[in-house]
Amino acid sequence: MSTNRSISLVIFTCEGREHLLYDTINSFNKACDYQFSKIILAIDGPIKAEAIEYVNPDVVIQSPKRKGYVNSIINTLPAIDTSYFFWLEDDWEFPVEIPIDHFLGHLSSPGILQIILSKNPFENIYKAYTETLYLSPYGFSANPGICNTEFIKTGISTIKLLKNSEASPLTGFESVLNDYAKLNTLNTLYYFPNNEPTVNHSGDLESTAREYHMINSINKEKSLIGKEYISGFGYDRNISIKNKINMLFKLWLITLNISLKIWGSRKFYDFAFRIYLSHRNTLKR
Repeated sequence: MSTNRSISLVIFTCEGREHLLYDTINSFNKACDYQFSKIILAIDGPIKAEAIEYVNPDVVIQSPKRKGYVNSIINTLPAIDTSYFFWLEDDWEFPVEIPIDHFLGHLSSPGILQIILSKNPFENIYKAYTETLYLSPYGFSANPGICNTEFIKTGISTIKLLKNSEASPLTGFESVLNDYAKLNTLNTLYYFPNNEPTVNHSGDLESTAREYHMINSINKEKSLIGKEYISGFGYDRNISIKNKINMLFKLWLITLNISLKIWGSRKFYDFAFRIYLSHRNTLKR
């Protein structure tokens, strides 16, 4: 039986991202001392047993083979029996304290879908809700933050009705939740204790391919996983010869810069190693 002030921590990860998961858990634990009712670890594909032990979850929901982020979300939501849950992916850093108790005072207000942390600095497009919370013009976000369980479950349930539509190969779960929020006048609040970002994204190099986020991924016959690549930078954009030449030049400059800095910086050595891993993993797909 859930209570209004009970929160589960739900962590989403997938194959080959253990190094990110370790760093995320360490950073999150330093920034948040809230005692969650339950810790759920959702895993898409195989990962090392040591990584699971490190998280020390109460519940593990795992697909032996990768089936996509949407499938992982759908399988995980029934295990959440609290009114709210903290949505946490495996590739974030937390530079500020996360005031869960402060958020709880506003989550029960009518029409609040989620309260999340921002990876971007404050902009005037956000409208003040309180001194530190601001209404977002963008709708749903999978950034780290607390979500209303009932609203998310209802919104995600509509995916099963849309999985066979013609638009499903190019429609992500984020868009479905965003449309659901707009239709039901649900708001997302961003936390800004100052004008700076409240969370940093650390997994740009290892970002999951967009086909794993598409709603047709739960349809075995129409899923594009392992069949077709969908760009996360605008699938309809035409990449010209000029774009490719400019990219080659930028890559050459970046490689030269990193090659010089790895001799005096462990941070840049680790960055170079992540580039190598990302390149290797991309070639496997």
